[in-house]
Amino acid sequence: MTGREYWMWMAGIPWLYYEKIKKLIGIFGSVEKIYHVDEKELAVRAGWNPEEIKGLNDSKQSFDPKKYLKMLREKKIGFVCVEDENYPEKLRLYGHKPYFLFYKGKLPDKNIPAVALVGARACSGYGRNMARNLGRELSERGVQVISGMARGIDTYSGIGALEGNTPAFAVAGCGADICYPSENIELYDNILKTGGIISEYPPGSPPVSWHFPQRNRIISGLADKVVVVEAKEKSGSLITVEWALEQGKDIMAVPGRAGDRLSSGCNRLIKTGAGMVTCAKDILEELEYHAWNHGDKKMNQEKILEKDFLLLYSELGLQPKNIYELMEATGLEYERLMEMLLHLQLRGVIEQSSDNYYSRRDVCLEKGDVYGKVSCDCGITGKGKDNQEIFGEKL
Repeated sequence: MTGREYWMWMAGIPWLYYEKIKKLIGIFGSVEKIYHVDEKELAVRAGWNPEEIKGLNDSKQSFDPKKYLKMLREKKIGFVCVEDENYPEKLRLYGHKPYFLFYKGKLPDKNIPAVALVGARACSGYGRNMARNLGRELSERGVQVISGMARGIDTYSGIGALEGNTPAFAVAGCGADICYPSENIELYDNILKTGGIISEYPPGSPPVSWHFPQRNRIISGLADKVVVVEAKEKSGSLITVEWALEQGKDIMAVPGRAGDRLSSGCNRLIKTGAGMVTCAKDILEELEYHAWNHGDKKMNQEKILEKDFLLLYSELGLQPKNIYELMEATGLEYERLMEMLLHLQLRGVIEQSSDNYYSRRDVCLEKGDVYGKVSCDCGITGKGKDNQEIFGEKL
């Protein structure tokens, strides 16, 4: 099977949820190795019980890549994994990103600003009107509106967004082929006309309660800003806020009357520093400020990435080092480190001498050349001993 097919196999196991997958990847290193791992290793290293091991073995026996792809095509469902080029760039930055996504319609455009509108399911008339107006005005101004398509604020945000001219998106807590709640079937169908329904759960997955807090990290991750329209002090919408803060996203909230329980969560957010939203213009102004400074932020991010790659490269020598030595020396998380090592391998500057052991290739990246004329995506540049080509051009 191909790497993508291994991910497809894993994505189709409904009981193998995100945290469990993350733990397995941390132990065994890749989805391909998980597929081929023997029962003893699963029991000893992962602590799996016989029932779990049997379930994994059964999934291998029943999985047929061609049949699975045919099923997805018949249901008009797309699939994307972290190794795909079209995996959402905004999610790729985070350590808690989903390893794969199923979607109907299409994925958000990375070049168009996106705002998540979230809030209470049991909302007031004030909340419904604000959500719909904000959704419509943002969409009219070219902003992608993202919601969870739940009852209440999510529903009216989506309805408003569809009244504008920009595709809208919803992240589901069930399979992308299931409309939940069922009364939102018209909204579901209308979103699919120009936008998309996204889920990390395989087709046919029911709306289980624990799915919803988990999917909130995707809602906030896909958005440039998160706006809470109406929420109680302990609203589930504030889970999205927690994810957004962890992701470094800006939070905004619609204020309500003092003492109003449905607005107590929003008022507290504003009191603690969230931006205040009284109309769509407040959000648009913040987005324009963000766009104005995007160049500087991107440059800073690239510098951070350069430092990470240079730190990792500096720890490598011609004598191979174990992955765990590199984790301790660099302070990088396993998943991030593996991505960087793969990137450097593809660039031809390091090699994997044996399982989990890495070393530099016999080239010389001199300090003075690091920010030279030729650069790769990771920011490292250099030349060989005889000024040979390393990244496609000569220095």
